[in-house]
Amino acid sequence: MKYSSSLLKKFISINDTPENIAKNLILKTCEIEEIHQRKIAESIVIGYVKSCEKHPDADKLKVCVVDCWKKGEYQIVCGGSNVAAGLYVPVALPGTVFEKIGITIEPRKMRGIESNGMICSKEEVGINEDLEKHSIWSLTEDLEDISDKNLGSPLKEKFPRLEERVLEVDNKSLTNRPDLTGHFGAAIELNAIYTLVQSQKSKVEGPIISFNKVKDYFAQYTHANIMQILENASTPERKVIAESDGVNSYILLHIKNITVQQASFFSRLQTIDMGSTPRNNRVDFSNLFMLISGQPIHFFDADKIDGDIIVRNAKDGEKFIDLFETEHTLKAHDIVIADKKKILALAGVIGGLESWITDSTKNILVEIANFDAVAVRKMGTRLSLRTDAELRFEKNINPRHSLFSLILFLDELKYYAKDLGSYNLWGLSYYIGDKGQGERDKEIEVDFAALEAFTFGTKQKGFEKKAKDILEGLWFEVKKSSVIAPLRRSPDDLNIQEDIYEEVARIYGYDQIENIPLLSKSEYVPYTDYVAIQRKLEDILVRNIWCNQTETYPRISEKSLQEFGKDKNNCYELQNPVNPEAPLMRDDIVYGLLAHTARNSKFFDQFKLFDIGKIRTKTGTWDMGHGERDMGKGASNFASEFVDEQTQLGVMLYQKNIDQWDKDPLLEAKNIVRMIAKELELGNVLFEKTNLAQFHPKKQANIHLAWSGKQKAESQWPDGPDGLSTEIGFIGALHPLILQNNKIGETSWVVYISLNISSIVTGLKQASEHTYKYETLQDQILWRDLCFVVDANKGFDTVIAAVKHVPEVKDVEVFDVYAGANLGEDKKSVSIKIKIVGDGNMTTEQINEVMNKAIQAAESAGGSLRS
Repeated sequence: MKYSSSLLKKFISINDTPENIAKNLILKTCEIEEIHQRKIAESIVIGYVKSCEKHPDADKLKVCVVDCWKKGEYQIVCGGSNVAAGLYVPVALPGTVFEKIGITIEPRKMRGIESNGMICSKEEVGINEDLEKHSIWSLTEDLEDISDKNLGSPLKEKFPRLEERVLEVDNKSLTNRPDLTGHFGAAIELNAIYTLVQSQKSKVEGPIISFNKVKDYFAQYTHANIMQILENASTPERKVIAESDGVNSYILLHIKNITVQQASFFSRLQTIDMGSTPRNNRVDFSNLFMLISGQPIHFFDADKIDGDIIVRNAKDGEKFIDLFETEHTLKAHDIVIADKKKILALAGVIGGLESWITDSTKNILVEIANFDAVAVRKMGTRLSLRTDAELRFEKNINPRHSLFSLILFLDELKYYAKDLGSYNLWGLSYYIGDKGQGERDKEIEVDFAALEAFTFGTKQKGFEKKAKDILEGLWFEVKKSSVIAPLRRSPDDLNIQEDIYEEVARIYGYDQIENIPLLSKSEYVPYTDYVAIQRKLEDILVRNIWCNQTETYPRISEKSLQEFGKDKNNCYELQNPVNPEAPLMRDDIVYGLLAHTARNSKFFDQFKLFDIGKIRTKTGTWDMGHGERDMGKGASNFASEFVDEQTQLGVMLYQKNIDQWDKDPLLEAKNIVRMIAKELELGNVLFEKTNLAQFHPKKQANIHLAWSGKQKAESQWPDGPDGLSTEIGFIGALHPLILQNNKIGETSWVVYISLNISSIVTGLKQASEHTYKYETLQDQILWRDLCFVVDANKGFDTVIAAVKHVPEVKDVEVFDVYAGANLGEDKKSVSIKIKIVGDGNMTTEQINEVMNKAIQAAESAGGSLRS
């Protein structure tokens, strides 16, 4: 699903950036995956081709002189197949930057002839029409009111509707919101969101909503008597006969004397921007109406239909050919639209070849209907027909909203009158089943005082009025102690007062609601090696490297595995997953971090994310595709005994563009690895080149730790390939194809670091020997300063180590080193702080005893207490 700014502006116009609008929708309504913007540079102007001659040294090039009035005349060498003298064209003047393809228009010679600028095709200004023609854009073919007085004017200034902003929506976030599958529903949400925003701004800042037709439609939906409109309409020649329980409502509108032709340019452009292919004015209108209202409609060629419209169940084995000429075998529970002789369409799914409109169609029947959501979904799924109509009906559109869509349909006929040409409305017939009649007003009791307590935990001054304003902005009818749910919402969506509380809270903003502590029992958790290292890593990454910590989902899809060349047989699959699309237990954190990076890349130019979590493999190995460590296998009924569960750190760096080589995020990633190794006292870091297809071929490596023979003897690291190092992780820049698959910009760089914390903990002998303990404000923590003098030719290491070995000394920090004449010749001093932790009852005598032990230890190592 996509939201287009041009279609939203039919109902509401908001003075805010696409990024802020997307952010508000993400926080309050639905998930926005990506923002597509068509921006036309100021330096792309309207020009007139004064002359066009064949290039003397190239068969397919022409030398043109283009008049841009005050901007001057430009000689441009052009390869467009249709370029000719007398055309008005878009001209990219020298200096124009095309960010998408990464080029700047500069004067240059083409086969020996000077060319200053470029005559643009539609594709080059971001319009995906006529791509196969390889031609320049002759503006007068699509646009009106162009003359010599417009020469040199910026194209976007003359035709502001050419610029567009499209928000791509994650369909999964609309599962229970069929109203949001249309711009009409999205406009109502934005009305509620930005009415609240406007109320919080000062009048000096100006209105944030510059045009709002949503309130006008609210009045129509609230006060219009749809049954009276239907009953007073003239009856056409054909009736609607309902023989299936799967039809909730059906309006059949008869329109005569139509003209089928190409739609106007801007209507085609709206269709293209929404991801469809323009066909003709009638087909394009039906698609646009569905995208606007969220209500699918269908057109039948009236002259191809024999008798009345019959909505019935199919017969077992009955055949049907859809408009794409595919034959389907139907079952008895499938719902079809038919006449006396043949099937015309599959209800709520797709139309038929025999009744579809063509260029010669003169009379049409318009279907505005509502069908059983479960029946439509089952039929579409079984026949592998996931059409736009089916995706909307399966979300359970409110049958009464389908009836009221007639009002919106008649309005849109007027709006697109230029496209549709002349026609005659010949009347309508209708059928309304029990569900279609349903409850006219679904009233829900609401205790507004309880709403405040439920949301905030306490009463808030003036919030009741604000809550009612929010509900009215969402089209609820607010009464003293109840609300009437809007017809646009699914009939099963809003049922209890807690549903209403949620509506208020999400628009008000969850981020505006103060957190209330969860009252629960706190129990002691042992401070293990893993906790110690995890805390240390979090501190390093957040404080020193300015990374943002996130939490990624521990389950993944098979598609994610395949993207990174993994085999799902090495992962455990849940028998009853919470999310059926992600049934596998992850073997790496990269998948979740990449998803978070893709989402955040739409709003930020650079950032760093990290997560620390569990990874699990079936094979008993830790395997990123760049080395594995065999854990062995064993038969057991306990997962903990045969699942290789390990702890992993994943870090992901994102950079939108790299201007200089020293800004390469891979260099920063290497420094992060070195810093972590230094802070954890792991030893020297080595990078061993790898060759994984999912990463940049020259920017990937395994991470190894190297040591001397003595370090090796004292450690518990498993042997690496050379016997003197071990592999603990991986670093690499993701391949551009991976970025493209995840909708990350082509010029962006994403670097991934993984470190196996389980391997690090196993290898650190001192970690297993040290006992960690939580420290709280109630602990007796004491710091005392000592200063020792040693010979200038000796180091301080032995003195510090000796003090550290005193059992009562928990930590030692060096805060000063000094050498001077007052110490005596060949002397230097070191000042340290020692940490003493007591049980709360330690006396001064006991503290002095610990300090004396520390002094004696230092003196035994060659130091003397400085007086």
